[in-house]
Amino acid sequence: MANPGRVWLTRLAAFGVLLAFCVVMLGAWTRLSDAGLGCPDWPTCYGSITVPLSDAAIARAHELYPEQPFVAAKAWPEMIHRHFAKGIGLVCLALMLVALKGRRRDAGLPVKHAVFLFFLVCLQGAFGAWTVTMKLFPPVVTGHLLLGFTTLTTLFLLALRSSRAFAPTRALAAAGLLPLAVFAIAVLAAQIALGGWTASNYAATVCTGLPVCQAGWQQVLNFPEAFAIHTYAGTTYEFAPHLDPAAKVTIHVVHRIGAMVTTLTLLAFAALLWRLAVPRYRGFALILLGVLAVQVGLGVSNIVFHLPLAVAVAHNVVALVLMQVLVATAFSLYRERAA
Repeated sequence: MANPGRVWLTRLAAFGVLLAFCVVMLGAWTRLSDAGLGCPDWPTCYGSITVPLSDAAIARAHELYPEQPFVAAKAWPEMIHRHFAKGIGLVCLALMLVALKGRRRDAGLPVKHAVFLFFLVCLQGAFGAWTVTMKLFPPVVTGHLLLGFTTLTTLFLLALRSSRAFAPTRALAAAGLLPLAVFAIAVLAAQIALGGWTASNYAATVCTGLPVCQAGWQQVLNFPEAFAIHTYAGTTYEFAPHLDPAAKVTIHVVHRIGAMVTTLTLLAFAALLWRLAVPRYRGFALILLGVLAVQVGLGVSNIVFHLPLAVAVAHNVVALVLMQVLVATAFSLYRERAA
């Protein structure tokens, strides 16, 4: 009979994964709709525990922040995102408590994993607060995005570990692909970081040509400025007024080239999985190729259609799905090696 603690840990982790997907999607929607400062304070919104609704609350909002007038269409996405993020924090707290309570009956429970996850989500909450209080400072915004992806991936890995998913197939050649799986994850993580840097520096629309940028992009590259970590100046970083056009073009170009490198890496990894001739790994290869094709299509659509909000949000979410496919594959390969 399954240990109730392990069952609850798996169920809670699976629920946390679904909730984290919603949080990432809402965060992308908030960021890409320029609503990151929809509430200029934290944890309140213009001094209210929710979006100001009454005429008196709105008048008070204007008094408190005269330099940033209240806009309901921007405040709502920000506060909805915050409330969902609080839910993730509660789920991670529950996971830690369930793991600590269940370790007496099941010594194999991933207790350290659950404890790490709780502190990770606390750090993510801190970055969420700094994103607002530091007025969209790009290193903080990018860190917030990466920690969001890391939190979901850690939840997903906890669900896999607690459920003991992917029993070994005894395919001896499969274990040898684990280093390549880790390399593919690292390449995708670097590309996601570049995507976050592109979005946080408002460089997503500066290149309108394909495949890299419009003609003449080679003459305007400015790497030192594009990837400099500026000292926080206390002013708003919305729309990246601290960067010149050349720096934004450089950021976008590097992200485009990174996309090409990532695509080639994942194609090669999928081919190696297919060559194993094991049904599970051929399934992983097909899923990886399918999600990758969707992601490339979304990336091209962002350029052709000038960054439609729904497509840009989907581009973020599918990147997250792509990462989970790689993590699941790597976990299965790890279990092959352990066996």
